[in-house]
Amino acid sequence: RPNRTFEENRCLASWVTINEMKCFTLFDTGSTTDILSPEFAKIAKTRIFQLLNPVTLQLGTKGSKSKINYGCEADFSLGNEEIMISGRSYFDVANIDRYDLVIGCHFMRKYGIAVDLNTDSIRIKGKRIPTIPVEEEQQELIRR
Repeated sequence: RPNRTFEENRCLASWVTINEMKCFTLFDTGSTTDILSPEFAKIAKTRIFQLLNPVTLQLGTKGSKSKINYGCEADFSLGNEEIMISGRSYFDVANIDRYDLVIGCHFMRKYGIAVDLNTDSIRIKGKRIPTIPVEEEQQELIRR
């Protein structure tokens, strides 16, 4: 297997505010759900509730699954001085690795968010918002 640099494998991450707290967020075009980690959900004082019907979380490899048993609603904001989106949204609560929040396709479509891997940028309705710089992202991932 060829060696790849961090920059070659880099996913796009940014800071999203959840209940007025800065949240390390992965923007994942392969995800069909928006997931908040249980640790961050508690720190951000979200009201976590048990789902009446747990949902299977199918991961990328065959036979690799988990269950989503909890959810929450939280206030969010994302953007910069040029474009800002905010509101209240539902998030599944499940164990995720490395990030506080994973934003999936549903959220991105709903709010007009696109990722551009060629320019390492995230756009909201065509306007570029900052991604976390490579060095800062590496430090954040090491810290976890």
